[in-house]
Amino acid sequence: MTVAVSTDTPMTFPATGGECASILETIDWACHPLGDPVGWPAPLRTAVQIVLSSGFPMMVHWGPELFTFYNDAYAPSLGHKHPGHLGQPAREWWSEMWDQLTPVFDQVLAGETVFVKNARYTPDRDGAPKEAFFTHSHSPLWDVDGRVAGIFLVVTETTSEVVAQRDRDAAHEQQQLLNEELAHRIKNTMSVVQAIAHQTLSKIEDQEAVTSFGKRLATLASAHDVLTRDQWSTAKLEEVAQATLTSFGEDKFDLAGPPVTIGPRATLSLSLMLHELATNATKYGALTKPEGRVSLNWSVNFDGDREALTLSWVERGGPPAKEPTHKGFGSRLIRMGLSGSGGVTLSYGEAGLVVQATAPLYQVQEA
Repeated sequence: MTVAVSTDTPMTFPATGGECASILETIDWACHPLGDPVGWPAPLRTAVQIVLSSGFPMMVHWGPELFTFYNDAYAPSLGHKHPGHLGQPAREWWSEMWDQLTPVFDQVLAGETVFVKNARYTPDRDGAPKEAFFTHSHSPLWDVDGRVAGIFLVVTETTSEVVAQRDRDAAHEQQQLLNEELAHRIKNTMSVVQAIAHQTLSKIEDQEAVTSFGKRLATLASAHDVLTRDQWSTAKLEEVAQATLTSFGEDKFDLAGPPVTIGPRATLSLSLMLHELATNATKYGALTKPEGRVSLNWSVNFDGDREALTLSWVERGGPPAKEPTHKGFGSRLIRMGLSGSGGVTLSYGEAGLVVQATAPLYQVQEA
């Protein structure tokens, strides 16, 4: 239904229009190019009333000169330009960034709606142009003859959000560089420790122990690589397992389980545990046979009122598993479990070794 607006009724700016409406009431419209508001085109009058009544930042540009009307919510964005430019041509008070606005205005006056998120502008709000960001929508305003005669603008300033995100990105980049440098230094340190160990222990008879020591250092280095990718906060369990087991032959392992993130301490414990299990499987278990395989599965379930992570290592296709008569440092690493506090059972059967490790989820996710 179309509602006719009588031009015989004097134009009054809405009482809810606040300061901007009061300022517009004081303008001598008889001397203004738009003339008395009583004679304004109905689309302009309606648009101005909507803008002034809104609690959201809005603006109207009208006519070839783009005479401008805005509301109290928009006024703070103008700085020293408010209120002197109410009802004035847009170019007069956006001269410092007219080249930035012209492409948008041209599109809208051609009948298009333009929406831009976090657009960068350089308004002069306190005597000097400064970078600012706005999310805005510019829509055409049509006159009674169906021609585009103005622009309706809805806008919100996002400068603080954009700058904050930019600062976070910069901090993140800097932290990543520091982590990469730390990882590089740790690797160098581990290489030096390994070289010292080989040199110092080169004449002892048990060279296998020296080799095992070097491999454990390499496992720690792989765990550090995974942690470094996430700034030493968390790591993905599957990535830790893959990084640890890849050197033993990826085609020998079947990994399955839901996405689970674990903390730095659990990452190191899990890496060392899996390395020892894979080493033993290569020497004595399933991986001594071409057909041998290892299944590594994990799940998260409730243990009472708390979630628990359960990880299973199952060897098949190899010789029967036999419990070792001597439990060395490797056995202790395995029994430390997922969080370094135990929770591990080992079953030695005819089909092969089965290891199950369980720990409260909150423990394995602690820093």
